[in-house]
Amino acid sequence: MANSLQLAADLLLFEQARVHDPVANAALAAAAARLAAVGQLHRFLSVGGPSATVDVRPFLTELCGLIAGSTGLSCSLDADAADLPAEAAQQLAIAINELAMNAAKHAYRAGAPGGLHIEARRMGAKLRLVVSDDGAGLARDFTAQPGHGLGMSILQAIVRQLDATFEADSDHGARFTITLPLTAARARPSRSFAPVNRP
Repeated sequence: MANSLQLAADLLLFEQARVHDPVANAALAAAAARLAAVGQLHRFLSVGGPSATVDVRPFLTELCGLIAGSTGLSCSLDADAADLPAEAAQQLAIAINELAMNAAKHAYRAGAPGGLHIEARRMGAKLRLVVSDDGAGLARDFTAQPGHGLGMSILQAIVRQLDATFEADSDHGARFTITLPLTAARARPSRSFAPVNRP
């Protein structure tokens, strides 16, 4: 599975090199980055199988390294020890990767060094995850609702799957908070990233 995802990512990068339209070029690059990240996460999680639990602290430590390598951001971590179902850990990591890609693209001036901080705190039966940067902060017209771009639609779909809450604000940069039950995703098999149809 991981090798297939990496192959798909490489094919997208090959197509990107042949595309001259800047919008299509950026979309292909983002899609390749997402596939490559999921492939790397699958390698990390496949050891214990889909029904295993994951220790959040070493898992996020590994993820920080992957983020630093793929985005160029300096990633730091402050995490409590907590166990999370492997399926939930994978979904959470995809969400963090989306936020990291967003920070790398929007938080800092092109070529400027930047950092990303991940904090995970156990709060009883829940895990509170904060992903923040010290960049430009959120735009005035920013909304955390689906439709504000593919990345936000993916984030909101993951939040629904994990039975979590999601908050976004500016505090010396952008700050995103996801709070989820530690038993998340055990009985929520849907992986659809389609936005919710609202009346």
